[in-house]
Amino acid sequence: MSTYPVNDLYTCVQGEGVQTGVAMVLLRLHGCAVGCPFCDTQETWLVDAANEVETMAAAAGANARYVYLSAAQIARLIQVNHPGPKWVLVTGGEPAQYDCGPLVAALHQMGLKVALETSGTEAGHVGAGFDWVCVSPKLNMPGGKVIRPEALAVADEVKHVVGRPRDIEALDALLTAVPLKDDVQICLQPMSVSQKATALCLEVVQKRGWRLSVQTHKYIGVK
Repeated sequence: MSTYPVNDLYTCVQGEGVQTGVAMVLLRLHGCAVGCPFCDTQETWLVDAANEVETMAAAAGANARYVYLSAAQIARLIQVNHPGPKWVLVTGGEPAQYDCGPLVAALHQMGLKVALETSGTEAGHVGAGFDWVCVSPKLNMPGGKVIRPEALAVADEVKHVVGRPRDIEALDALLTAVPLKDDVQICLQPMSVSQKATALCLEVVQKRGWRLSVQTHKYIGVK
């Protein structure tokens, strides 16, 4: 039976990308080897046995604790404790390092739709049946992970974090190297709510007909 290291689980509102404003249950899986310096959840990177706990209640919150749960257990927790939203957002860490198929199937059985946020460096989401896949490609990060073409090819949304012009250049090179869905949505997201990065993103999305992704949760005070 597949189990997943769950770091956090709570009801939220999507603050980024195409689905901004949609009520969702956020399911944060633990573990990530990408190493983004600007990551908001660095406590989820290391899967240290010393931080494994026995219940979701003990793991919940912004900390390095996690609990191993089966797909059925996760789905049941969401059904009982988070009945409002019709969407579950699977994020991390890097959730696609795990086989996501059983998890998506269990959530679908509960009548829920399932979205994913991934760096594109793993492929556990390919063929898993997600209703929405957002790839936020992490290029040239300290972990040395590379974007997997098959991971990017199934994206419904490519949400790229931008701090400087060279980040746009790197995205251009990536988009020309990998075949994408015809209707994929390209979003530029200013790094760390920087005014300079925001101005750059505004300029580029207007020139190219892309979308601006603003981290609205940081403005309205939700996590």
